Amino acid sequence: MTAPAPLVAVALALAAGAGPGGAPAVPVAPPREGTLDARREAIAQEVIRLGAALQREIEAGDAGALLARVPADGLRCAGQVVPRARVERDLRDPSRWLHRTLFGPSDGGRAPGSLRAFLGRAKEVAVLVSFRRDPRAGPVGRPCLEFRARDLVNPAPPFCFEKQGRRWWLTESLYPCG
Repeated sequence: MTAPAPLVAVALALAAGAGPGGAPAVPVAPPREGTLDARREAIAQEVIRLGAALQREIEAGDAGALLARVPADGLRCAGQVVPRARVERDLRDPSRWLHRTLFGPSDGGRAPGSLRAFLGRAKEVAVLVSFRRDPRAGPVGRPCLEFRARDLVNPAPPFCFEKQGRRWWLTESLYPCG
């Protein structure tokens, strides 16, 4: 097994990147404590740490670790719920789409066929945290995490979370819900 690709944290949709036309970015003052931006920044830092753990678990092919982040009632999917029992079956069975998308072997083609193959091929992995509008999440929005790498397409959907107590749970389906 190769060494994992270095993880590069990219929070809040690349907020600290270059400015228009490739000009250097203008320094921005840190968000004031208690503001929406400060809350999002704190959440993004937690989700980035969670992303590092997810990267290790996916590279190890640990379906059980991913399943441990699925709530007992399952994952939301286009107005319905995918039951946890189905998610478990689909994560553990190598013939299922979900297992192949997250843990499948590299098919040797130009684009990686799974997130695990993507992470194995990437020289450097960026973690992008974005916030999606969701009435259940209030004004902060639903934090979602995506793995990105230069010149490689990640075949997996984003991981969207909600925090209950001290724990982050997957909320949105890992399936294509349309």
